[in-house]
Amino acid sequence: MTRLLIGVDLGGTNIRAAVATGEATHGPSVHRATPAAEGPDAVLAAVVDCVREAAGKGRCDGLAIGIPGPLDPVTGVVYEAPNLPGWHEVHARDVLAERLGCPVVVHNDASLAGFAEWMAGAGRGTRHFVFITASTGIGGALVLDGKLFDGAGRAGEIGHMPVGHDAPACAQGHPGCLEGSASGTAIAHAARAALKSGAASSLAGIDPAALDAHAVQQAADAGDELARRVFADAARALGRAIGGLVNELAPECVAIGGGLINAGELLFAPMREAIPELAFVEPLKRCRIVAAELGTDAGLVGAIAWAVRCFAG
Repeated sequence: MTRLLIGVDLGGTNIRAAVATGEATHGPSVHRATPAAEGPDAVLAAVVDCVREAAGKGRCDGLAIGIPGPLDPVTGVVYEAPNLPGWHEVHARDVLAERLGCPVVVHNDASLAGFAEWMAGAGRGTRHFVFITASTGIGGALVLDGKLFDGAGRAGEIGHMPVGHDAPACAQGHPGCLEGSASGTAIAHAARAALKSGAASSLAGIDPAALDAHAVQQAADAGDELARRVFADAARALGRAIGGLVNELAPECVAIGGGLINAGELLFAPMREAIPELAFVEPLKRCRIVAAELGTDAGLVGAIAWAVRCFAG
């Protein structure tokens, strides 16, 4: 790289920054704990510290940062950010550009993770690619005709596709969102509701406040009938949503990432079975449904790749 370009992955717990060494490769990363409770100014100051440390004695020529939550990639305004208290209408791009003295681009973290999977992971070699991240919530990214697709703002909010008016609400309170049925939060909520109604399960011995998707997964792996049913219901909702995306976009590949894929076939088997319930036969034949490949590095790789895409030319 002839220019010093840096990517940053900003999460609710950690900040990671690294210098680009190629189109989708980076040098050693710098880590900081995210001072989320201290508000946006403190978080952005920590980002600046990370960038300066990653740059060493050099000067950053361009920065790309992935931030969770709804935002405008054109203006760099973050409307709100889950797990980052106080983030409302934060002009992240302008603040960072002023403090670092370099051009800055801001994008949603799931969009950049999807861009990374397209560039260097499960979607490489395709022109039409869909990425879904299934974890605490559900996010996504669309690469259409070889370009990260943002629509008239920021497209790819797959977690907020409708799955039925009587389905549970998502974290934003919208009834019937995919996130309310198929996320890690939804899995935990469904298990707690079943236990409260009197269903028998080994999960009954867990404090409801500590009952999360990982606990449900462990119980399901051990053969717990309720836990397996809850996971299967979530996977089926995800599969039907993928079927709709196949019909709508005819992608060559749909990759699923995020923490829930660690459940393996507990998630993937019922998900695959549900996809043909909605997907037409011909577009489904031309579409691979696979696990994402880059794991927890996807966000940082995506920020690196976006910095190179925006500033290397």
